[in-house]
Amino acid sequence: MFALHRICALTLALVICLNAQPVKRDADELLEHISFLKTFIGTAKCPDHIHLHSPFNIKKDCMSSARDCTIKMLYDLKSKCNITKNSTTDEAINNVILELGTEETNPTSSSPDCKCEMYNKTGVDQFLKNMEVQAEQLNSMQ
Repeated sequence: MFALHRICALTLALVICLNAQPVKRDADELLEHISFLKTFIGTAKCPDHIHLHSPFNIKKDCMSSARDCTIKMLYDLKSKCNITKNSTTDEAINNVILELGTEETNPTSSSPDCKCEMYNKTGVDQFLKNMEVQAEQLNSMQ
């Protein structure tokens, strides 16, 4: 009977420790997916005139809205560049979207200062560079 109590006490201690110190995912995973996307976006036939809202210098209370904006712009990128479904570039974009979608941030803000349209439009290369900065900001908040 004493052994059962001891096992229960150790299990409880383990649960408390795991709740107090959550296991973090690899903070560099999103950056790796972005790097992979930067490598393969050159294979897409993007018209030169494509410009996307590119979150940069993001306020902490706007991180979730900026993340949503970036995801929306990635979908726009897929359609404007006619990226073939199931291609390497499509897979790279989907991986970035998936990683961004799993990042924990504050709830989406309804503030006009956080709207996607408030961010400058940039070309594809600058959009990807800004996305790396955004990923680093997200990682620093975890």
